[in-house]
Amino acid sequence: MDVSAFYAIVSAINFTLLGLWWVAVKERADIGGADAPRRRMAYLVSLGFVIPGTVSLLAQVAPEEPILWRASFAFAGVAGAVGIAMLGRSLRDLTGETLLARVLWFVAVPIYLLVAVVAAIPGIPDALDLRLSSIEIEGFLLTVLVFLGVQAAWVVAMTPKAENEADLR
Repeated sequence: MDVSAFYAIVSAINFTLLGLWWVAVKERADIGGADAPRRRMAYLVSLGFVIPGTVSLLAQVAPEEPILWRASFAFAGVAGAVGIAMLGRSLRDLTGETLLARVLWFVAVPIYLLVAVVAAIPGIPDALDLRLSSIEIEGFLLTVLVFLGVQAAWVVAMTPKAENEADLR
């Protein structure tokens, strides 16, 4: 596996998805501009693209110096877990979407934490007798997280527009 090419593609895809998300937020003022909780939810959705995109860029900076990518992935894993847990709560509270909220809490949060653990503990692949390197495992985990981020963006963007200001709260 050409890890550098993989992370270049992942980064490009995530920043493209981020740009598309910004267009969706701009076109639907009720998604991101209506009130503070909805702006927060729009921001938390964007983190689903910013975090994988940024760490993918950082994974390419100096691949021969694993401390750089490991530190960024460890930090991103913790930050992502917090952000995605908050997004699950926002989805439940603002859209009534409980299924995706649960998927984020019980699938995405643990995956983000696993990203942090794999980055922080270099010997995991060897200890588990895996045939993948740590950076390859991280790539697999990020791919799943991007998929879940797209699902969250879809749910938020497809929530019907609020009919009046009272429906926004």
